[in-house]
Amino acid sequence: MSLRRADVPHSLAEFVDPSRTALILWDMQKGLAGKAYNAEAVVQNARRLIEAADRAGVQVIWSRHILPPLHLTVGPFLLFLMRKQGVDDPAKLRPFMQRGSEEAEFLPGLEPAAHHIVLEKSMPSLFVDTPLELRLMACGARSVVLAGVATEIGIEFTARHAVARGYYPVIAEDACGSYQPANHDRSIAYLRDWSPVTTTAEICSIWAAA
Repeated sequence: MSLRRADVPHSLAEFVDPSRTALILWDMQKGLAGKAYNAEAVVQNARRLIEAADRAGVQVIWSRHILPPLHLTVGPFLLFLMRKQGVDDPAKLRPFMQRGSEEAEFLPGLEPAAHHIVLEKSMPSLFVDTPLELRLMACGARSVVLAGVATEIGIEFTARHAVARGYYPVIAEDACGSYQPANHDRSIAYLRDWSPVTTTAEICSIWAAA
């Protein structure tokens, strides 16, 4: 029996075929993507991906990170916030990425279009507590192109979760960012073992030819 299956992609063109792919833009917000060391390049390449996706009919999905009040935040994420804010007690945490705050706003000039999907979330995987899989099912997507900030947090978590749920993640490396270059590089090295890691130009070229 042949193990080759029509639903298993082999080439990059098959992975990102517009008929089976969605583009996920991760946390392109002032308080997150706006703080990346390579924010300018991430924004520039994200714009290119969005334009190419819209022309090719690829569904664009944005994550919007909104945290609950601190007293409703789960313990592991409180510990993460404590490390990020450099405090030793949850009582010393300041509210972060709250609804209505400036840091939760999308970056200027990089806002979702009316026909895009925006999914609000509070965890570092878009598969947790969101209707992502229902949206992917509705548009027939089996692959997800991931771009945004941060590579070692939401991009890696969502890519790992995608594999566990039977989806094919593709990483647009030059459209992903982090707060430290070493963190970005370490995560990309890991993701190469599981997913195609490619460039914005390669993805856009395939979508333009479709």
